[in-house]
Amino acid sequence: MDIKPLAFESLGVRSQATLVETKDVRILIDPAVSLAPRRYGLPPHQIEVDRLKELAKSIYKEAKSADVIIITHYHYDHHDPGYIIPLDIYSGKTLYIKDPINFINPSQRFKRAPRFMNAIKGIPKVIDVADGKVFKHGYTTIQFSHAVPHGADERLGYVVQVAIKDNDSTVLFTSDIEGMPKHLHMEFTKSVRPNFLIIDGPLSYLLGKALSEKNLEEGIKNMEDIVKEGLEYAIIDHHVLRDINYESVLKPVKETAKSIGCKVITAAEYLNEPIQLLEARRRELFEKDKRPAKIPYKGLAELLSE
Repeated sequence: MDIKPLAFESLGVRSQATLVETKDVRILIDPAVSLAPRRYGLPPHQIEVDRLKELAKSIYKEAKSADVIIITHYHYDHHDPGYIIPLDIYSGKTLYIKDPINFINPSQRFKRAPRFMNAIKGIPKVIDVADGKVFKHGYTTIQFSHAVPHGADERLGYVVQVAIKDNDSTVLFTSDIEGMPKHLHMEFTKSVRPNFLIIDGPLSYLLGKALSEKNLEEGIKNMEDIVKEGLEYAIIDHHVLRDINYESVLKPVKETAKSIGCKVITAAEYLNEPIQLLEARRRELFEKDKRPAKIPYKGLAELLSE
């Protein structure tokens, strides 16, 4: 099995886009990229926009040769109704999607999911609702959790987690569970027993606002417990890498992992690339160069299809 992170916060954008390739099938999870519309009261910097374009092109290229595409929920950093990445990535594909009707918050149920479903109508070869189901592709198994909350409560909706297993290993992609704050988030992980974990980490940059101290502590403790379940690798990225102090937040998890021989790293480190905390350093970017972004980060689809 080959696992390739395509776009994450440690690579400079909001995303968890990941390619998983086995001997049987090429699977692309959540092919989308986004930027924070405002951070520190500032819009995206041109460097962020340039990076978004670069990574969107990479996703587009990899998507063209994928067999299966998975959408774990309907936030714009996980799905794209054609704003940035052209919709022809879905042409002839098998598409597994989070249930767009059940266990979903109003924003996604009545706006985002219908917009996406209408945009891709007639493009994929197959569309299957994935929640709680198992799909076989040769000797590769794709197993989905039932819907779990997007974090500590249901305000931001629900996501599906996905485990991909071949004859060699199992990778679990948690999607947006915000650092595993509830035991409910751990159940699927414990049931599939992955050796490779891709998890988003807590919303520590919003501590005291969207994240309480209690939920942060519970999430860190739960991640420590999961590391002890036999993991070899854990990529912890996405939400927590929006925090410039992410290393101190994840220190207990890393120390536990080190004691048992599990490697906890960012997506950038996994790829042996430099960590680019562009959103977390947006204020610094504007202090060095105050020019506004020349290209709106929405509406790049025509450029990407050139």
